Amino acid sequence: MAKIVKFFMLIIAFLVFLNLAYAASFDVKVTAIKDKIVVDEVAEFEINIQNNLDMDEEFTIKKAGYPFWDMYTKPLQNPITLKVPAQSAASIKLFVDPLYITSVDTYTLDIGIVKQSTGQEQKAPVTVGIKSTDPLIGGYIPTVLTSTSIFPEQIDPREEFTIKIILNNQNIIDYPNLTIKIESNHFKDELHYPLGPKEDKTIEVTKRLDAMTLPQEDRMIIAVFKDGRLIVSPIVNEFKIKEYSTQEEIPKEQSFLKIRKGIRVKSNNPDYEGTIKIETAPLKNLLLTTYPRAKTLKENGKYYMAWQIELDKDRTMIVYTTENYRPIIIIIALAAVAVALYFLFRSPVVVRKGVSNVGMSEGGISEAKVVVRVKNRSANQITNIDVMDNLPHIVHVEKELSIGSMQPHAVLRHPKGGIVIKWVIEALEPGDERVLSYRMKSRLAILGEFNLPAATARAKIGNKVVISNSNRVSVGG
Repeated sequence: MAKIVKFFMLIIAFLVFLNLAYAASFDVKVTAIKDKIVVDEVAEFEINIQNNLDMDEEFTIKKAGYPFWDMYTKPLQNPITLKVPAQSAASIKLFVDPLYITSVDTYTLDIGIVKQSTGQEQKAPVTVGIKSTDPLIGGYIPTVLTSTSIFPEQIDPREEFTIKIILNNQNIIDYPNLTIKIESNHFKDELHYPLGPKEDKTIEVTKRLDAMTLPQEDRMIIAVFKDGRLIVSPIVNEFKIKEYSTQEEIPKEQSFLKIRKGIRVKSNNPDYEGTIKIETAPLKNLLLTTYPRAKTLKENGKYYMAWQIELDKDRTMIVYTTENYRPIIIIIALAAVAVALYFLFRSPVVVRKGVSNVGMSEGGISEAKVVVRVKNRSANQITNIDVMDNLPHIVHVEKELSIGSMQPHAVLRHPKGGIVIKWVIEALEPGDERVLSYRMKSRLAILGEFNLPAATARAKIGNKVVISNSNRVSVGG
């Protein structure tokens, strides 16, 4: 029996030791900042936690007294937590708000301080004295539960957005004219609505910002008043005004064989970065000019004209493309004029010269047959055509003529050396051709190649003398 008693005493001693150890691991001190208030005010306390351990700890502060009391921090935390470094102290300010208190009295609320690593909890009392209930309305604290939202939370300034306010009257107080104030950096409104006893009411307000409002983060604050008295503390909603950009085509301008198109880019962000791209083609680029000057890109086998966006002071950029087909028409017109002039002023007599049957001896050229063709390409008969061909002095002309060829009118020695052969064609019908030929022989074998000068045809057509030259001919090589 004595052993059993001794065993239980050891257990009790161990539990006492553990309790003391837990108690010694942290200490809590509550300091009143404002603990005597009227019924619609908020009490303030400082909660100081001393961490006696050699490691950082995080503590949770458990609220007490709900639904008659509300407890919160600024900024709001849910749950309310506090990190305390090892062997150090930290504090947090706690606000205590009487929600449904209707009599003057002193109230004590036990909040719980919980060490998160072990779950150990200490109770800390906060005492609030209600010194007046004058703010009560009809014996009730004005309690209007309010929730607010803004949709969408990311606002496009070109589009409408909606502010939603939900009012829930928790008492039988009748509010014939509540004032709801809405404020942000970009809008400010004051609304007036009645709210009956125990009534729920949803209010929706549609608004629109200036389309060029800069992208930024903002917040909306909503508070509810009765006869100038705040009955709902300000509620804050965060929202964002987002960046946007637009591209629109400008009505095209057309003139004779010229088309001008434009694209206008706008953004609410003066530092907007982007690219304008217009599909094009390599051939089309030859007829295309741009302003400002664009770069040509190739992506996925397609060609584009591209500009880097640089907005002006109005946060706008305009680019232009001009398709100009006038140069093509001018080129076609000039080509047509050139062809017409060619056919108008070209010689009606065509002379072509060629060489065949080249003979070789002693490793060089010794003889060759020269053929001169004269053709009438006009629509009229041409008469008295003089044809002359020149030969260098190192060769002479054989007297034998090929069958069907026309005999020269004369073979003369040129004063400066060389031989001149002359034919006279009495008449040449439209489209007819005469073949003139002769065989030349060299006195010595000619090594390499040598050139024969062009043959010339001369005729008088009306009051105009027409002269046509053949091509030059290379022999050998």
